[in-house]
Amino acid sequence: MAKILSIGAGVMGTAITVPAAINGHEITLIGTHLDAEIIQSIKNKNIHPVLDVELKNTTAKQIDELSQNDFDDADVVIIGVSSAGVDWYIDLLKKYKAHDKKFLIITKGLFINDQNSIDILPNKILSSVPYPIDITAVAGPCKAIELAKQYITNICFINQNIETAINLASLFKNKFYVIETLTDFVGGEFCAALKNVFAIMVGCSQTCYNDKVKIYNPESGIFTHCVKELAQIVKLHQGDIASAYGLPGVGDLHVTSGTGRNGTLGKHFGEGKLYSEIMKNELLGQTVEGAQLILDLQDALNEKFDNGFFNKSQLPIFYELIQAISKDKKLHIPWQNL
Repeated sequence: MAKILSIGAGVMGTAITVPAAINGHEITLIGTHLDAEIIQSIKNKNIHPVLDVELKNTTAKQIDELSQNDFDDADVVIIGVSSAGVDWYIDLLKKYKAHDKKFLIITKGLFINDQNSIDILPNKILSSVPYPIDITAVAGPCKAIELAKQYITNICFINQNIETAINLASLFKNKFYVIETLTDFVGGEFCAALKNVFAIMVGCSQTCYNDKVKIYNPESGIFTHCVKELAQIVKLHQGDIASAYGLPGVGDLHVTSGTGRNGTLGKHFGEGKLYSEIMKNELLGQTVEGAQLILDLQDALNEKFDNGFFNKSQLPIFYELIQAISKDKKLHIPWQNL
């Protein structure tokens, strides 16, 4: 039996513990300061109030109940916060000792590193924590509610050391959690983050042409071109384009554009609305990961198009999405450039 410490009790930080708990492993679920009500519900009823599932083999704790013993006892530590919470997570790790621990990151996102380059979040954590840790990334198509309710979910564990990925996967995999192990850390993480961006354009194609009857050809074409552009960006950052054509890319883009906030934003773009208008009305109070990524990195992204690192003729969809969101313009599908 392994002991798994998950910090972050949101839907994904909790859902990923379900297969491990079903496999008989012991879970300690730590809520952030945003998860107090969730943790109390689990303490009272063993029920996650959002996922509406009973949690087996799980001990829930508020963040102020976290101790060094929790880290000492853990065989695996899950990074279960949103991208906005990564800095908070880094500060937390600086208060504790987790030397050489195996970490599993489900957080998706990118950042600008000290060399002014776009980089993956695991590298931000590895360079900021004052002791060595080993991070394995989780990528691929996964809806938290489906995983929590034990529907078949096929994802990837990615580590440059394949044996580490295989060993961690053995704790979680079972008949409903099917895990592929990969070594393309960079490509997998770029896909995990940027599929949220491209899902916006796929969503746009789902409504842009459907004022009279539902049609599918435009969406199919746009989906294909989005995958091609995702592969191009992965290649530019020294990742393996196979990730873009596999579960981290094609698979995750499919589920994200079909459901969720990124696809929903795109659908409203397809109705001719502006980003600012949508966020004040249909998506009021919600975080759309793909749009937020563009806003967080807009200066660096525009600079890379200006200096030629990104080529507009090779990435017309990506360029159009950046302009529509960062400059609050209507989103157009650039068929003439595809």
